[in-house]
Amino acid sequence: MRTSCWASHPFTSSVLLIVNCALLTAAAQVLDYKVRPHYSVVVPGLEYANVRLTNVPWSVHVARLDRSRRDLGVMTTLGKGRIQGLSALSAQTVSVPPKLGKPVAAVNGDFFLIKPGPYQGDPEGLQIVNGELVSAPGDLSFWAESGGALHVGKVSAQMQFTWPDGTQSPLGLNETPRRNGATLFAPIFGASTQASNAVELVLEHAQSGPWLPLRANQLYSGRVREIRTSGNTSLSPETVILSLTGSATNALASVKPGALLTFTTALSPNLGEAVTAIGGGPLLVERGKAQEWPVQRGTNTYLLPRHPRTALGFNSRYFYLVVADGRQQGLSMGMSFAELATFMKKLGCTEAMNLDGGGSATFWLAGKVMNSPSDKRERSLANAVMIVQRTNRKR
Repeated sequence: MRTSCWASHPFTSSVLLIVNCALLTAAAQVLDYKVRPHYSVVVPGLEYANVRLTNVPWSVHVARLDRSRRDLGVMTTLGKGRIQGLSALSAQTVSVPPKLGKPVAAVNGDFFLIKPGPYQGDPEGLQIVNGELVSAPGDLSFWAESGGALHVGKVSAQMQFTWPDGTQSPLGLNETPRRNGATLFAPIFGASTQASNAVELVLEHAQSGPWLPLRANQLYSGRVREIRTSGNTSLSPETVILSLTGSATNALASVKPGALLTFTTALSPNLGEAVTAIGGGPLLVERGKAQEWPVQRGTNTYLLPRHPRTALGFNSRYFYLVVADGRQQGLSMGMSFAELATFMKKLGCTEAMNLDGGGSATFWLAGKVMNSPSDKRERSLANAVMIVQRTNRKR
């Protein structure tokens, strides 16, 4: 690969020229290589490889799942089994109920609210756990359907609830209460809503139609059991809480205990068949093409900085979980988005998406953390993506 660097203005800084030349040259070197993973079998249908490129250097951990195996599947978990709270990846693997399978490979999941507080652990984007919708989408999402189809794409929330007079309002889900808005809390959020300065409606099943656990793209009907004006209502296994703040409380005069309210969990596209989902971004590979980033946009470059990265991807035959170590001179420098996209493409992915990285980047395999987290220890996480082995299903 040949590169050239030149200045289009006589006053261009020589320092800037040198930096841009170095970036272009580095890009040419690190994007022009071959990936030949030496896989070893973990369990039938699942293989592992540690790809090492010494000239950068890079250390990348790869799990490759044969999608034809019915006894292996992909699932997501929550840090404490609920939205509130964080736990290490290895702890999340131990918490998986045996009926859902035995974890054999796992990586950290979506970006999340890491700041300590009542909503710490809230995933930034979409999450579906064993068919239950637990977090509304951000921008980009990965989801798996019950029939085995895998997808990466943009998902938008169209969730809303309907007042007794027929007017409708947008609806958040298991998250920091919306200002002058409505937020729905399900039991999987935690012990209570933690909301302050909110009026909260306790909704119970109206005895017809679907109810808990919540699923995507469903219409629900709930009866108002109680109206609480103090917020922070306790959550129970059979109820959901509609938390209203600010101007969203203006229509409450028409609502009395016993009233019926409807709400939807509508997503676009329709994810009614999704059993697993996780948010992330940016998109790395689409329809077999690695996404391209300009060398420089303003003062920010997409070739740098390099950080630890986590990604997932797939093609018609395989599903991949990938972690690139970083911030460790001599072991692995980390990857830029452009480098990660190229790596996923070279690995064989036709679709791929970035997940949370940095100190969160963790790769677990068969009972052991295989990578070298940049924090020198496992970070507590909001969620994870796992490959599980199901003994009750035949190949």
